[in-house]
Order: sequence, then structure tokens, then C-alpha cells
Amino acid sequence: MSEYSMFESKFIGRNVSKVKICDQSFGAESFLSGTHTSQTFVSADNEIILWSVGVEQSEEDVEEPTMSKSSSISHVGDVMGLDYKGGIAAAASSNGSVSMYKLDKMSSSTGLEPLHSWSALHSFKSGRKCPCTDLCIEDNIATCGEDGSIHILDMTRPTPVRSLVSCDSCTLNSIIWVSPQSVAVVNTSGQLKVFDIRQSGTQPIQKFILSSADFSSLNCLDKHPSQHHLVATGSYNGVLGIYDLRQDGVPVTILEGHSGSSISDIKFHCRSPDMLFTSAYDGTVWQWNGGKPHQGAGDSGEQSVWFLADAVKHRIEVSELTSLYTQAGSMSGYPVNCLDVCNNMLVCGGDNGALHLFYDLHI
Repeated sequence: MSEYSMFESKFIGRNVSKVKICDQSFGAESFLSGTHTSQTFVSADNEIILWSVGVEQSEEDVEEPTMSKSSSISHVGDVMGLDYKGGIAAAASSNGSVSMYKLDKMSSSTGLEPLHSWSALHSFKSGRKCPCTDLCIEDNIATCGEDGSIHILDMTRPTPVRSLVSCDSCTLNSIIWVSPQSVAVVNTSGQLKVFDIRQSGTQPIQKFILSSADFSSLNCLDKHPSQHHLVATGSYNGVLGIYDLRQDGVPVTILEGHSGSSISDIKFHCRSPDMLFTSAYDGTVWQWNGGKPHQGAGDSGEQSVWFLADAVKHRIEVSELTSLYTQAGSMSGYPVNCLDVCNNMLVCGGDNGALHLFYDLHI
């Protein structure tokens, strides 16, 4: 079972919709957060904030983590998606647009510098704008939206280099790159689809469904950090699905969690991919510990435990990281909307207007 020795919460007076830990190019002890409006914080403008993380000695001579606001920038619309790579951040908006920013650690202001924006990328056939629900960065930026469309953005060009318009009849909730040529998306009908962006049509090259008896929405997905054919999804009814993109059809493994509450975010640990982290609308964050990979007969190497989970479910340990502060009432009754994890740090946020940092995770 995972343990953590340091924990910190910071009330920011806005609902936290997305968080993203910055990679080594900017510093592992920094992260971004984005906000969305609500009836609770109706007067608060949305913004993207850059945070720095440190450790200080308390009056009791105990090390405590700190979160300090380094920079912020206003954001038009709710922040629906947030990603970062190599000094570049991108945010998806509920008004259908995408904004790109530069983060410069050498800057005197350590600021978020606007670079470019793509307006009204996502809209319905009537012309009405709709939310850009998610995005992800590799060499290009891939976006998805409520209009069932996918757009590929070259960071140096003012218009998309590839658009798959209305490639799905349902809302696309989340998107990831699974190869330099293909993206995977999940939709509100419980489907996982893979699209080859080099092809001229708008049909997926692969299609998966969580269950033929249950069409619950798939809310989020993430890929294994070293085995990119392995994808995990989180559903509206609290089901975690593991898919092998080399096999069409259904998940290779299904696990139930969060007492059936909707899973809002899912992440593999970047260096210990036998561990998965999920957040949910019941106000909890779970760590799924599958243990070490297994040697199978005839295998050329180690096989991920997530392929074997149906056979070894009794070995999977689940830790509720939020139990510490749920008992104190700080998240009770409020959804956790997002999480990110890197090395020994996990950040999450939700509709209680606060960010929560778990530092010195023992992975």
C-alpha cells in the first residue's frame, strides 16, 4: 500500500478543473492549474496558474510542502483541457478555442507568455460554438470536442493541419496520442476509438466498447508510459478498463472502483506503471497498485500486470489517498475533477475551490 509523509492544501477560491505537472525541461517541482466557473464561485474569473513547489521547516521543525503562485493569466471560458511539454502549455476552452503559452524559467517574471490561439475550433453544424473538451501535446496538438470532431494543430500555423469533422456522433470526452500518426479518443457512449490522422477519411481504424450491456460514458484515458498499446479508461459508473490496442473489441481487464462514482481522471505513474491513479466525483483519489510485472511462459519479456489483472485481482492493492483530508471534511461532498502524478508528487483539485498536494509519495 502506498504511503505519503507530506500533504498540503491551498484554497484558491475557484473550482479546479485541470492540473498538469511540468516536465524536467521546466522543473519537476512546478505545475499548472486551470479553473472553471460554478454557482459557488460565480464571480471569479477563470485563469491558468503556474505553481512552484517547495519544502519548508515548520515551527515544530517538521518539513512541510508549500505551493507558491509563480504566475497566472486569465482564460476566457472554462479550462476543459490542459497539457504541457517542453516549455509549451496549451489549454482547451469551453468556448471551443485553444490557447498556447510559453513558460520560461529564465524569465524575470517567470510568466506565462501567450503565443497563439485558435478560435472557434469546435462548433455544431448550426454554427454555434461548443466546448473543446480536451487536448494533448506531442509534436503537434490534438484536440477533441462536443461536436464529435478532432483537430490537429501545428504550433507554428494559424489553422489546423488536419481536421476530422464530425468523426463521431457523440461528444468526445478525452484524447491522447498513441503514436506519432494516431490518436485515441473516448466518447459518451462508452467507446474507445483510434484514428490514423494520415488517412483522408473520418472513420476510426480501431473501435472498442467497454461493455455491450452498459453504454456508460468513458470520461478519461491515459496510455502506459512505455507500452503505448496499453490504454486505461475511466467511466461514468466507476469502472476502470484496460485495453490492448493490438486486439479489437473489449477491454482485456475490467476493475470496479470508487463505489460506482464517476471517474474524472486517470493516470499511469510515469516511472512505476504498475501503479494507476484515479480521481472521482465522490471526492476520492485512489492508487491502484498492481505490483511487479510477471514472467509468462513463452513470453519474450515481462508482461504488464494490467494484462493479467483478471487472474490476479486479489493481488491489486487499492489505497485511498484522500482519506486523510476527507475525514477532516475539506473534500467531503465535492468532486475531485483532476489529478496528475510525477515522481514522488501528486496534485489534485476539485469543486471545493482548493488544490491538494501529496508530496514525498513512497512509490
